[in-house]
Amino acid sequence: MKYISQLDYPDWLFVTRTSKPEGPERDKGKYTTVSRSGCGLCSSIIVADRLLPECSFGLKEAIRIAYDSHANHSVGLDYSIYAPAFAEKLGFDLEMASDPERLRHCLRTGGAAVIHASGDRDGHVGLFTHRGHYMAAVSEERDGRIVILDPAYREGKYEEDGRQGLVEVKNGVMAICDMQTILDNTVNRRHPFYLFWRK
Repeated sequence: MKYISQLDYPDWLFVTRTSKPEGPERDKGKYTTVSRSGCGLCSSIIVADRLLPECSFGLKEAIRIAYDSHANHSVGLDYSIYAPAFAEKLGFDLEMASDPERLRHCLRTGGAAVIHASGDRDGHVGLFTHRGHYMAAVSEERDGRIVILDPAYREGKYEEDGRQGLVEVKNGVMAICDMQTILDNTVNRRHPFYLFWRK
């Protein structure tokens, strides 16, 4: 199973904020990197490898889809635009969902998913991010916990204050947690789960 870390690409340009008028905000987007804003791109690469391990889908292809579909119009990546374009390009079925049982169904029926995590809010420290983050869900454990490949994982990330004891890390990159933890960290997302299957 392929894992790709966005943190390995601090100098790889990924232009964002293209819908902003010319000025300071638009200028920020001209210098965005994969390391800073490429979690959605990397998550799609993980999903592509999980569903089509023989394919050679990588960062160049992911960025091209983002640019061609204009999913890079805001801060980071707009997955409501990117996911359908990605699915069409690779020939996947796509379902955008908020029901956690649909996520389970996807993983149990040979699919893989991208989860859109929310960040900090009053009384809650975001587990996966402090602001917003995409990551790939690739399987379900026998005990019902979900296996996540987090493209922004770094050693000690889940040991920060407010995050301890919520995730088990295996094999250096697999973050395993229960569904309630995922739900607690996808609050206020219209479609927190982007579900993909081979046709």
